[in-house]
Order: sequence, then C-alpha cells, then structure tokens
Amino acid sequence: MAADATKVHIGQGEVWIGGTAPAAGSDPTSPAAGTPSVLNAMLTNYTAPVSGGTYVGFTNGPATLTYRPTFYGVTTEQAYADVITNPTSEEATLGFTMLESSYGNLTNALGQATGRVVGSGVLANALYVGGRPDTVVKVVSMMSRKRTGNGYYMLTMYQGYNSEGVAINYERRAESRIPVTIRALADVTRPSGDQLFQLVEYPVNP
Repeated sequence: MAADATKVHIGQGEVWIGGTAPAAGSDPTSPAAGTPSVLNAMLTNYTAPVSGGTYVGFTNGPATLTYRPTFYGVTTEQAYADVITNPTSEEATLGFTMLESSYGNLTNALGQATGRVVGSGVLANALYVGGRPDTVVKVVSMMSRKRTGNGYYMLTMYQGYNSEGVAINYERRAESRIPVTIRALADVTRPSGDQLFQLVEYPVNP
C-alpha cells in the first residue's frame, strides 16, 4: 500500500448555524437497513449547505470536532485487560472562534439569548438573556475544502447547543474574538447510530 499525499488534509473549516437537519433514514448499524439518512452537502459553487443556516464568516484558528465515547469494561481473574466492554455514553463538540460580531453570531454565541429588533425609526438588534427555561438547539454545519481543489468534507451536527457560554473581549489593540463550543444533543427521533452527527467526504466539487 503506497502513501498518498493527496489524503493529507489542510484546509479551514467554514461554519453555518441554523437551518434544517437532513432527513433521517433507517438504522445504519443494521445489515438489513433500507433507506440511509440523507447526506448534507454544499450547493453549487460552495454558496451554502443544503441544510441552510447563517454563515458565521471569519474565524480565527481551527474548527475542531471532538467525539468522545465512554465504555464500561468488565475484568476477570483470568485476564489482565477487559474481556468485554460496552458503550455507556458519548459526547461530540465543535469548537471554533468567530471574529465577526454580527447580531446573528452574538445570538448563537450567547446560546440562551432571545433576539428581537426593537425601536422605531432607528432600529436596534437586541439580545435578552437570563431565565430562559428551554435549551436552544440548532443545526450546525461545517465544510472544509480539499487542498487538491477537488472535493470537500462536510460535518453536520443535528442538534447543537452552546455548552460553554461566551467571553467576548472589547479592546483597543485587538479584534473581538468570540470562542464558541457547540455540544451535540442526541436527536432521539433519528435511528440508533445516527443521532449526533454525520461526517461525509465528497470526492468532487458541488
């Protein structure tokens, strides 16, 4: 098997928040699965994802997907290592830092904020925060183009929420940076094996 330099990926992540998750199919872990879940993709010329959403614009640093399962292992007197193991929990997060302090980005960064345009004549985009009892979840999509110029990677988190809050700097000698950590909430309306996110590699451009 030969090494392939084209498979070494270098490319920024472009992020969209909001929209509609791709339709769910049948259980992908079943050998008898019928219709697979619909795959999210980019529209022609990379204008936006099929799922829709608001583009976050400029970011600073990587957009990092982290998936972490937890397993319960059973040990016996006859072996030094676990002899069986079973998954007990899992979590997935997407972390990135936004640079554009737009109304939409601030709404997504604050997570539990409620947005409203207020005023007459001169309108203001207001964000109200505090005491909201529900959890705001949104579809989160990230696309990264291949450095070869052909194809891309597409991540779609079905139900994401800002799990870490936000710290926004306002200073004279540096740009405002808005770090965001989106955590996936399981969408139990989808089949087992397809409840957190999908990650797709496309070999050609849209």
